[in-house]
Formats: sequence, C-alpha cells, structure tokens
Amino acid sequence: MQLIGRAFVAGGAALCMLTHRPAAVADTGAVIFETKCAACHANGGNVLNPQKTLDAKALEKFKYNEQAAVVELLKNGKGQMPKYQGAIPPISRLSDEDIEAVAQYVLDTSARGW
Repeated sequence: MQLIGRAFVAGGAALCMLTHRPAAVADTGAVIFETKCAACHANGGNVLNPQKTLDAKALEKFKYNEQAAVVELLKNGKGQMPKYQGAIPPISRLSDEDIEAVAQYVLDTSARGW
C-alpha cells in the first residue's frame, strides 16, 4: 500500500509541475524586472513614452500581449527599449530563461492590473 501511495504522490507532483509554473520562475521574473525594467516601467508605466505602458490594453494594441512577442522585444529591443542579448556588455545580458521569466511576469502582472 505504501508503494501505491508513493506512486500516486509522485504522479501528482509530476502533473503539478506540468500544469503550474514554479514560484521560482515567477520570483525570478519579478526580481529581474525590478532590477532591469522598473526604472522606466514602474507599476507598468513607461516614463519615456506614456502611450506605451505595460497595461493589458496597451500590450494588446501594440501586439505585445503574447509571450513570444515580449521575448522578442526583450532580446532585440526596439526604439528606446534596450536589448538584453547580443552585442551588449555582459553585465546587461539576460539568458533565454531569464527573458522568458520576465516576459511571463509582465504578462501575468499586466493581466492582474499591475
């Protein structure tokens, strides 16, 4: 009976890992956002261009309401938005995983209304 119980718990844990994003990923996105992004985007705003906030409606309007689009923007930058990969100082670079965590944090937080 103990073996069946352990298998059930292990299976449940595996299912949970597939359906829920680990808290560490969310925390990583929040920490990176605070250190790299919040100077310009505090509370989802935009100090350089108030038209292009991180509000859900603005993200949709400018076609950044999908993770792939936000990831692309973070990797390559656009206009006044800096890039975080490529030919930049190593201290400014973010890994693919970090960029994906920030993108998900932005989308999740935007959906909650900042």
